[in-house]
Amino acid sequence: MTGMFLFFLSASWLNAEELENKEIIIVSESWAYATERDGTGLYWDIMRQVYEPLGYKVSYFTTNYSRSAYLVKNQKMDIFLGSYIDEQENILYPRWHFDAEQVAAAYKPSVIKEWKGEESLQGRTIGWVKGYGYDEYLVKFNFAIQEVKNRRQGLSLVDSERIDMLIDAYSEIEEAFEGNNKVDRRDFAVAVLTNLKLYPGFSDSERGETLRDIYDERFELLLYNGEIAALFEQYEWEFFPFEVTHSN
Repeated sequence: MTGMFLFFLSASWLNAEELENKEIIIVSESWAYATERDGTGLYWDIMRQVYEPLGYKVSYFTTNYSRSAYLVKNQKMDIFLGSYIDEQENILYPRWHFDAEQVAAAYKPSVIKEWKGEESLQGRTIGWVKGYGYDEYLVKFNFAIQEVKNRRQGLSLVDSERIDMLIDAYSEIEEAFEGNNKVDRRDFAVAVLTNLKLYPGFSDSERGETLRDIYDERFELLLYNGEIAALFEQYEWEFFPFEVTHSN
């Protein structure tokens, strides 16, 4: 096992030497405790642990999800967080995810009287934030999609019964309730639909390919030596989406 780690580390150093520009720009939507605007958060820390020991400077930028993907597709930035596997075209995906997201639906029990999991999507009008492609990862029931500008708008549309439910990460839905005094949380139910792995997306270029390879090598090393688990524990994350026996 030690020999394997040393191989990964040496391979990462070789790849790192191929890149002249040592500043890596990572872009993401701002998520609480994960990608805060001030540069703090679990996901930012994971990416720093991956790259900074190799001499890179990790810079961060926050914007909405669709613009994050756009900036990396057009090679204006290097990496965006976090995408479902093969969600975006003209983006390179690694082998390793860095987290998994509990995807949930917020709805009114007065509208959907009996919750039947994904079957409850049948014949409904479903909302989610523009740029999120949840339909690619859900059971193929027949439903209409209405993209919304943000989660607060989505909850308001559910509240006024203009759409039947809002789909998003469970934690993001609950946070949106806290910041929205126009709806009453007691009128809603929130049910988990599925878990989806989250990946970094890399620019489709030689530089992006090298950064992806470094990420896979370094992330695997950090996972098996326990550093990723330590970060999840530090942030008191809800669950650890990896099945590994790491070394001490």
